[in-house]
Amino acid sequence: MNTLLIIDTCIMALSAILIIPQLFLMRKQLKNNHEEHRRENTVNILHIWCNSLKKESSMSEDVVRKFNEQQCQSLYKHEPFGVSDEVIPSICKFCTLSKDDCPNCKITTSKRVEGKILNELRYHVISYLNMLETVMVSWHLGIVDQETIEDEFRFLAADGKGMALDAFRRTAGGYPLIGSFIDKIKDKTAPPKKPL
Repeated sequence: MNTLLIIDTCIMALSAILIIPQLFLMRKQLKNNHEEHRRENTVNILHIWCNSLKKESSMSEDVVRKFNEQQCQSLYKHEPFGVSDEVIPSICKFCTLSKDDCPNCKITTSKRVEGKILNELRYHVISYLNMLETVMVSWHLGIVDQETIEDEFRFLAADGKGMALDAFRRTAGGYPLIGSFIDKIKDKTAPPKKPL
């Protein structure tokens, strides 16, 4: 009887010894699969981002970056608003009228954004921010390679870039992950504080 107990104990100990390396290998394989999946997601998200960008999105981002808080509120609320002479040429890029009709255009005569131009501008700005927030959701959840996304979208934290339409995002009361992303990038690029 003692012999059988010793044999059983030896077999269980040997099994435990053989299982431990298998568990480590399985853990390593799971981690490798997870990393591979994150890299694939990163490429897919960047591909979707690049395909979503349109000339109008870029132009709208450039225009709205020049708006003040009140103009952003009016754009968000879909209400007509006035603009300066400096912004009018950028807004006119959205216009579908022929160049012959420009002198009679409401924007150039009344210096107000309304009607079809207002609709187009608002649509492109919101589309741009929605897609950008989608990218940032992936970044926030960690389903993409966060360092790659931070490198690729570092431009959003640049002051000249309008920090991803900060005034419009505040007006809309949304897009929190774009803000979180910009804050993190700014913290990473800020010079270290000198000790007192």
